[in-house]
Amino acid sequence: MNIETVTSPEDFSSAVKLFKNYEGWAQACPCFEGFEKELDEIDQRYSLPNGRLWLVKSSEGEAVGVVGVQFKGDACCELKRLWIEPQGRGHNTGQALIKTVLDFAKGQKARSILLETVRGQMDHAITLYENLGFHQTEFDEDSHVLKMAYTF
Repeated sequence: MNIETVTSPEDFSSAVKLFKNYEGWAQACPCFEGFEKELDEIDQRYSLPNGRLWLVKSSEGEAVGVVGVQFKGDACCELKRLWIEPQGRGHNTGQALIKTVLDFAKGQKARSILLETVRGQMDHAITLYENLGFHQTEFDEDSHVLKMAYTF
């Protein structure tokens, strides 16, 4: 598995496909509000100076995972859309993608990284985030949305 920065139209198209697969799995998750607009603007939202996007590719060159980061101002950024297809799981792929975001954000002089996830549905990811140093900052009992942060 190789992690590659998304720069080409083909890779942005692969990212859109993975984002849609993630949305299908997550179903009515509140974290997908404004999703169609995000897809329409993916190359602007996830390119410098606004953000960055990475794909995990199999040895055959197939995109099997994705993660993005968007800058939020004041030395803060947001980790977005971590998703790994079933065939890409089990190789510490999620951990490698999160570490890629952490390294990038640190290199960009970010002081913190925020994210939103859903307790219950995404508990495996929550454990992974916590193991990498993210801490819980807020929880909405009604929606089960959990906000987390990493501070450099």
